[in-house]
Amino acid sequence: MICRELIRYSRLSLPPERRLLDNSAILRALPVELLTQLEIPVLAFQESGVYDIHRARCTGARLFCNQTSRNDCVWIQAGGENMYGALRGCLPARLMALFKIRSGYMQQDTVYRLARVQFMSLVHSGRPSDVHGLLTVQLRDVTRELTIVDIGTIIGLAHLIPETERPWLVNSRIDLRTFNEIY
Repeated sequence: MICRELIRYSRLSLPPERRLLDNSAILRALPVELLTQLEIPVLAFQESGVYDIHRARCTGARLFCNQTSRNDCVWIQAGGENMYGALRGCLPARLMALFKIRSGYMQQDTVYRLARVQFMSLVHSGRPSDVHGLLTVQLRDVTRELTIVDIGTIIGLAHLIPETERPWLVNSRIDLRTFNEIY
């Protein structure tokens, strides 16, 4: 299953000279390193050259600090600014795995830093609610639908507030920078 996702990612996202081979046996033999934390530099609001570090954690099914697993929600640059309504090309997703793959079958060693994510979909086509002014997102209907993305497309942590069992409110009022990006 993950080999198919890697091949799909490679075909859709990488230039031909950097693509992984379409051979599942070779992909399974490549060295993989599983990671549990990703440090994301986020430009500080109203500052130039000053970055805050968001630490996204992802333990998959493993325990985090002897408690339940921790798979943070992050913002992913998934399209152009005219996509996804008020989110302007960004979508929240739950991190399911962070990993590095080293591919040495080409002339030089190539390292791919990737994340396996579960994207969320927008409720009401990405329009803010008339009641509270916040956007609502939910896990996609196909709960097994996982996607591989380059970690460079992860632009920060997403703060989501559970509304009921399944949908979440996008808390865009954390700081002025997040508020201004969404609204």
